[in-house]
Amino acid sequence: MATACGARVGPYVGTGIRPGTATVAGPTAAIAPGGAVPTGAQAPQAGSSTGPMSAAKADAASGGGAAPGGSTGPSGAALSPQAAAELTPATFPYAAGAEAALCTGTAGNGSSDVGVTPTTVTIGNVSGLTGILSNNFEQGPEAVQALFSAINAAGGICGRRLQLEVEDDGQDSGKNAADTSDLASRVFAFVGSTSDADNGGAPVLASTHVPDVGTAINVARGQTGVFWTTTGGATVRNGQHYIYDTLVRGLKAAGNFPQRFAVLSYSIPISADAAQQFLTVFTHEGATSCFTDESVSPATASLDQDVLQMKSKGCDGVYTTMDVTGNAKLLQAMQRQQFHPRFAGTTFDGYTPAQISVAGQSAAQGFEVNLPFLPFTDGNAVVSTYESDLRTYEPGKEPSSFGLEAWADAQMFIYGLIKAGHNPTRPALVQAFGSIDSWNTGGATAPYVPRLREPPGPCSVEAVVQGAQYVRKWPASGYFCDGQLVPAGP
Repeated sequence: MATACGARVGPYVGTGIRPGTATVAGPTAAIAPGGAVPTGAQAPQAGSSTGPMSAAKADAASGGGAAPGGSTGPSGAALSPQAAAELTPATFPYAAGAEAALCTGTAGNGSSDVGVTPTTVTIGNVSGLTGILSNNFEQGPEAVQALFSAINAAGGICGRRLQLEVEDDGQDSGKNAADTSDLASRVFAFVGSTSDADNGGAPVLASTHVPDVGTAINVARGQTGVFWTTTGGATVRNGQHYIYDTLVRGLKAAGNFPQRFAVLSYSIPISADAAQQFLTVFTHEGATSCFTDESVSPATASLDQDVLQMKSKGCDGVYTTMDVTGNAKLLQAMQRQQFHPRFAGTTFDGYTPAQISVAGQSAAQGFEVNLPFLPFTDGNAVVSTYESDLRTYEPGKEPSSFGLEAWADAQMFIYGLIKAGHNPTRPALVQAFGSIDSWNTGGATAPYVPRLREPPGPCSVEAVVQGAQYVRKWPASGYFCDGQLVPAGP
């Protein structure tokens, strides 16, 4: 996984979705090692149907028609308690108009908790909008604002407009703590905060018990006890970091596993630590370390010397935990030095059109990323809704990995807010999150159980630059689900 400085720290460990198996719509189906989970796979929900999407659901998911579950009629009546209880991730529409229709009107609304008034809900976000690494962390709040704007345009949730307050921590942990403290006393929850300095606000979140929904880049945030996510978080157990080796196993299955493996990272600790963890996993699976550079400066002019070193040492694989700019410098140097390893990849921070445009299309060819969600080119309806929300309400902003994750997290927040009813409270929101048996954002993200707070995996998709875009490389469809947990350093 990725951060702007390279990895949403690779130390992940968990015990939920088991390698080699997955649940699909309807009966549980076993998947052999190396098999693919069908797109849209989701664990059955208690008291709900997980069969094929009905015509009504499909219409709701596209933003039209009535929401599923019979919770609203032509008159737009408010969500009934029974319909609220029956609503599950499997019947959730993932489209702003249909979501707003699930709970309408302000009758009975009160100021039920911090940040809640009869007509508004205020949500916080602390992200690294400025700092040494640029054009990375703003993607989170942009995606959340796009979804909230779409919902507000449709009437809000239970008649309340969603107000997002964003503060810039400058990628500084001290400022992150101050910003988090400033917002904690006046927001209902945090949604989509994205920063490599998010360890700073972790103690504040833990002490104030404000629900925090988003992408944890540092381990400390993921371990606060108030953190919720749709795609996995950083976890350490007994001082040991673990990581799923899904990428390595996928490369082996595809016949593309490098024998002599190199890693590059920024000198920033979180980037260097992640590089070491990936190197540990690759060597654990049989690769030989041929070259490492964990002291790259974000301001470096070029990486030609590193590329020449890798070329002279016979490296046939390279992995970077840098950001779009650093990756671009590497790809350009590889092109200049005619270095063409069998595998060149990065963390999912590189999954953005900017990675191709900044590097140059010819230099970026063959560059790979491993994703916990479906590639944009797959045509998944929910992913397309994210792209549409972004185009409409954040014009000029490009879809990205951090953006899609934040949007998926915001969707889960909306689900919890609807479940909490006309007078939502933080405990009711948390209860809704905790009751989710499987979340997959309508098939857009790999199946995940939020309350288990596991690492991403073992299911993923490999994407590769081909022409002017990233396209699916493996598996042929669905998700590759053959990951195992392996130690990844202290």
